[in-house]
Amino acid sequence: MLDQAEALRMLVRDRVMCCGSDIRSPRLYTIAVTSGKGGVGKTSVAVNLALLLARSGRRVRLVDADFGLSNAEVLLGMAPRHTLNDVLRGRVDASDAWANGPEGLKLLSSGSGLEDMANLDGEAGVSLIDFVLRTASDGEVVVIDTSPGIDRSIGSILAFADEVMMVTTPEPTSITDSYAAMKVLLSKIPDAEITLVANCCSSPSQASSVADGLKNICERFLGRSFQRHEYLPSDATVGWAIRTQKPLVLSSPHCAVGPWLKKMAIKLDDRIRRREFVPDSLELAELVEA
Repeated sequence: MLDQAEALRMLVRDRVMCCGSDIRSPRLYTIAVTSGKGGVGKTSVAVNLALLLARSGRRVRLVDADFGLSNAEVLLGMAPRHTLNDVLRGRVDASDAWANGPEGLKLLSSGSGLEDMANLDGEAGVSLIDFVLRTASDGEVVVIDTSPGIDRSIGSILAFADEVMMVTTPEPTSITDSYAAMKVLLSKIPDAEITLVANCCSSPSQASSVADGLKNICERFLGRSFQRHEYLPSDATVGWAIRTQKPLVLSSPHCAVGPWLKKMAIKLDDRIRRREFVPDSLELAELVEA
């Protein structure tokens, strides 16, 4: 008799295969937002950046991949009709499971308190995310809010990303766990494009101190590090936005953290634009030959 994890893995495999393994992955820009530990503001960063990119005119999809403990829908004040569990169980096609959110954002939640999702093993979880990404269209931006920690499945999900945002705080435990998470990530993906987000800092200089310390440790012991860092200040408005289920950048754009989130989004949009204007290998070869 199959155990639950094996049954789930087979369901995902069958549903991916039914789409055809020869489907070309759409040309997306995928951002994975992760952290070494919970409680550092990871989901808030993911939700607000996704909304800012959507407000700028981009087509954005947000996948809450914190299996069984999704909070993105709570921060957005949404109650999606369908979840990743419905996709997994074949109750709805993945292309029809997205919920419409503010600013044209599309959300796909894994649901909260669902035993099937909480017990989803790493292989099945990665296959499910791969299956879902196939429903996105060329030119879209996909933000994946992962579970915190260094679980093997998280590392595999991060492999989908063009950019990984590692959220940390100045607390020693958060810094230590961020280093551990980057150690695992860089051992699997040596050329990973990583942005460190120093959240809940008292000043830009404190954020720089956190980033410099982590960068030195990474370069010393890993031989590589993250490419850039961002600063987000401590702001009581963040807690208010979570409690009232009103997205921060929509309800309080001029709060202390608001302008810094906007700066992050502008720089992120610039990186996406640069990637969009880089010709692929075939186009580049044609240009060289010409």
